[in-house]
Amino acid sequence: MSTNSAAVRRWVVRGTATAIAVVVAAGTITAAHAIGTTTDPGRPAGRTVTPVPAAAERVCAGSALRLSDDSGNDATQASTVGTATVATATTGSTVERTSLDASTTGGSDPRLLTAPAGDTTPQVAGSSYQSVSSGDLVGAGAASCDDPTQSTWLVGGSTETGRTSLVTLSNPTDVNATVDLAIYDGTGTVSAPGTTGIVVAPNTQKVVPLSGFVSDQGSTTVHVSSSGGQIVAHMQESVVRTLTPGGYDIVSGGAAPSRSQVIPGVVLAGAQAAQRGDDTADAAPIVRLFVPGTKSARVTLGITTADGGGTTVNATAEPGVVTDVALDDFPDGRYSFTVTSTEPVVAGARTTTPTDGGSDLGWFASAAPLGDRTITAVAPGEGVRLNLVNPTREDRDVVIRTGDDKRTLSLVAGSTATMPVPTATQLTISGAEGIVAGVTYRGDAGIAGFPVRPATQVSTPVRVYP
Repeated sequence: MSTNSAAVRRWVVRGTATAIAVVVAAGTITAAHAIGTTTDPGRPAGRTVTPVPAAAERVCAGSALRLSDDSGNDATQASTVGTATVATATTGSTVERTSLDASTTGGSDPRLLTAPAGDTTPQVAGSSYQSVSSGDLVGAGAASCDDPTQSTWLVGGSTETGRTSLVTLSNPTDVNATVDLAIYDGTGTVSAPGTTGIVVAPNTQKVVPLSGFVSDQGSTTVHVSSSGGQIVAHMQESVVRTLTPGGYDIVSGGAAPSRSQVIPGVVLAGAQAAQRGDDTADAAPIVRLFVPGTKSARVTLGITTADGGGTTVNATAEPGVVTDVALDDFPDGRYSFTVTSTEPVVAGARTTTPTDGGSDLGWFASAAPLGDRTITAVAPGEGVRLNLVNPTREDRDVVIRTGDDKRTLSLVAGSTATMPVPTATQLTISGAEGIVAGVTYRGDAGIAGFPVRPATQVSTPVRVYP
């Protein structure tokens, strides 16, 4: 009661001043509502804020790695073997290529692609390819050049005897990146010291051997997460079957966990012949699945070709463990795999092909859907094909431009298409909303592939209200 009485007294004593203040405040509010609009005086004032154009950056995987120096010593440091070829594309005026420094664990000499800002923020894209033949490191490898990110799923790798899997962590930013590796195998989560708090210095790359955390495991998947600086992560796997080179390839990051995954381009070539001989159990083609949740997933794997052929494979993937689904008795060809699951999964595919010196393995990552317009560039290599998958329920007319040349490809819902494309030049893919794309290589040196990345999300003008 006393509080209310005090309030009344203040009103009586200062009633005139308060009334004036109320009128002034009301006038101010009315004026604020009226600023910037004459037709709708009840709408709050606002202003459009346009982000300042920024340079665009992507990082390429770099060259093949051997876990030793040039003399074969110092197995704690990775050294490059040969040089990867990089192709670039941009919507800007030019692409600048620079290198990231190696750390104490070595480096693959990754290329940082930068498209300087113009009137708007440009797009930049690229890919790399390398055919290598040096001692027991023989084969072909390809990878996409990727956006820095805080989360990457690497579905691939092995640490069995004769298998070497190296995770490369590239930090193109100007601040330290602190990286955690969540590693999974056929038995579950790998608990090992050193998997968390890995510091990658600005503008450097760190190479992390997977065998330092898990040994004698044939099926691995790694989730790379970072704080501070953002990371571009790849994985290189190389194989020696007893004394025979078994190939090498680079695992690009796959699409984030989802109930639907598409692996747009998978090469099968001589799979049965590659499984003959000693130590070839892991030469069989497989689709690798991992369920990061807590429930089992019922999975349907749809396998299609450009000529309309196809089949399905059903499987069950238990949560928290890596599952390899064997693919037997498939003829040679280029395939697309569509994974439909009752729970979110990540997915990748591995195949092996015979070569003159032994065999080569290929890892093929799942890919995110493209937007309406995407640019890419395909690094030169043997037997290049662009593979397109339409997982949507609507037909699409996809236009692929190279300079003045234009080709229109009609993709009915659920279909797959494969076509040759020129290399070392810019490709523009338009009308591709929801389409998933990948590039494959097949030649004497071996097989390889990489996913085509959608355009980088660029900040757009926003309306800010008080």
